[in-house]
Amino acid sequence: MKLRFSVGLLLVALVLSGCSALSNNTPVMLYLAMVIGKDDRISSDTQKDARQRVDLIVSSFQKLYPNVQVQLALYQRSQLISELRRRNAADLGPDLVLTDAQQAKDLLREGLTDPLPQTERNRVQTDPGLLKQVRLNDGRLAGQPLVMFPQIACFNTQVIQKPPKTLNELLEVGAAGARVGLPANMDEVLWTAGSLNALPALAAASRNQDLSAEDRDRITGWLTWLQQASNQRNITFFENQGQLTTLLGKRELDWISCTSDMLFRLRDQLGDDFGIAPLPNGPEAPAAPVHLLRVLALGRDSSSSQRSMAIALSDFVTNPLVQRNLSLLSMSFVPVNPDVMIPTKSSKTLAALEQALESSQVQIDNLSVIDQDGPLSRRMTNLLIPLVFGVSQPNTNTDELIQILNQGS
Repeated sequence: MKLRFSVGLLLVALVLSGCSALSNNTPVMLYLAMVIGKDDRISSDTQKDARQRVDLIVSSFQKLYPNVQVQLALYQRSQLISELRRRNAADLGPDLVLTDAQQAKDLLREGLTDPLPQTERNRVQTDPGLLKQVRLNDGRLAGQPLVMFPQIACFNTQVIQKPPKTLNELLEVGAAGARVGLPANMDEVLWTAGSLNALPALAAASRNQDLSAEDRDRITGWLTWLQQASNQRNITFFENQGQLTTLLGKRELDWISCTSDMLFRLRDQLGDDFGIAPLPNGPEAPAAPVHLLRVLALGRDSSSSQRSMAIALSDFVTNPLVQRNLSLLSMSFVPVNPDVMIPTKSSKTLAALEQALESSQVQIDNLSVIDQDGPLSRRMTNLLIPLVFGVSQPNTNTDELIQILNQGS
């Protein structure tokens, strides 16, 4: 195994550089600006998580380029653009930016990053649908898709031995005494609209299409379920998935929806008591997980050697061998390279991640048209919060939600 891996790395080196990278002894420092989870705060836990994830990539890359070091700086998503403006003005901008697809496009539009060179390699080694997510209307690539973190269910196996497979079973788990946490954020709770078969109606509203009476009933039924779930004794809605992750790690909740970028932290906190599973389906449709795509974008202030190494790193991470080994080592993400097969039979964790990906693919067209991280999403969240606390009613909220979605077309 070690021999095959070493040979594979050598082949990667030859493909990427055309010559032996090991002969280059000139030190190169790459500065990486990494955005933490949007619900996270910068802390010792997030620093540790980030360093673990980055080290998985960098340690392999350094086998090819031992002269390269990577210095990591963490940023909150809401502060990244202003921080990059300030640093770029002083010619101190990062060489690489690791963020989500939408923000990568925003950075390129703002002139805070450079477009990624479009090569045959990144075309072949990246799922076409994911490249589409980082391509601007003018054709420029805002970054290289790196990994995808599926939305899944995380739970304490000491309390829940058999994770719920349906929404009804989730309610039963709560009724039996397990503490269930759900997010009130629209994009983070949207998966339940898939389970209740309301997502096609929401997508039709987002396309500004005329809705039938049945479509409206689907949306109302989904909102009613959210409100009724909130009325259950052991089911509680929280501001976001970041809060849910913190409470599960402290054993103050027993089941939550989460994204797999939190698995490093939760494994450390819960140890052998930590379990994951696909999100519960509904009676007529599967859950619609909203996945987190991480993207590597190119900074603007790199020297020629830094730019060369930054592009080499973006090429390196999509190599099939690298994607497969990173997936196996991290047990937390799905590869972006379509040729990488995940050995799901060898791991329940990888099987759950793969199933989450397959569920979202069923609804990918509907998910893609709903604003999930912008002003409309925030307005929808502001609509859901009073709903789940019983202040507003599903029938009224249905009309208001449709109006908000219409504005996204």
